[in-house]
Amino acid sequence: METQQGELQLGDFIKGRLLFLEDYCKRRGLDYPKTLAEVQAQALRLAGTPEKAEFLKTRLFSGIVLSSSYFPDWVDKVLLEAITIAFKGPGAPLHTTTSRIPCITFEAGQFNAHRQADTVFRAYFSGKRPEDWLKSGFVQINRKCYGDAFADHIQVEELGPRRFRVSIDNAGVEKADQMDCSTGVGYLYGALEKLGVTGPLVTHDRCGLVPGSPDRICVYEISWR
Repeated sequence: METQQGELQLGDFIKGRLLFLEDYCKRRGLDYPKTLAEVQAQALRLAGTPEKAEFLKTRLFSGIVLSSSYFPDWVDKVLLEAITIAFKGPGAPLHTTTSRIPCITFEAGQFNAHRQADTVFRAYFSGKRPEDWLKSGFVQINRKCYGDAFADHIQVEELGPRRFRVSIDNAGVEKADQMDCSTGVGYLYGALEKLGVTGPLVTHDRCGLVPGSPDRICVYEISWR
């Protein structure tokens, strides 16, 4: 859902990024307060304008992020890149085209799918077969967060038993880039894991956000045994 100010109900996704940061530090034995401070410093550097930097200071890093909170979509883009740099350093891979080669943004998407399947979006997962979730639940989640205009342009095709193609039109989405696509690969992968699929494969060879692409259409190929 979108507000008149162009903000979207992305609170739970942003909250998930911060929880992923904390969880990753715990699993890897990293100093969480120190890493969080590095993420904040990198995010302010990446903000691009004084106005955006101030927004991050007051609305993200100094306030409480609720599942119902609204944010401009650029916040997620900045936060994901800042987290990657804090964990892996400058020059670390920001995106992937396959679930076979994960990266930090992929892992963040996977983490959020696992978490949301048990919490805020449980109704979209509960009792669903993987096929049903891809046809309806995935689109409903995008409708909830990005609005009707975005969700109405998502196409889900069943190509055969346990084979699907998801096409997404990113026109008008400011934060859409190859890094964001990697969170999509991770989210689809993690959601299928939560739905009982063992070893799903998600690939993203057609990316409309690659420089020079003739359109803004992104295609995800999904299969499992």
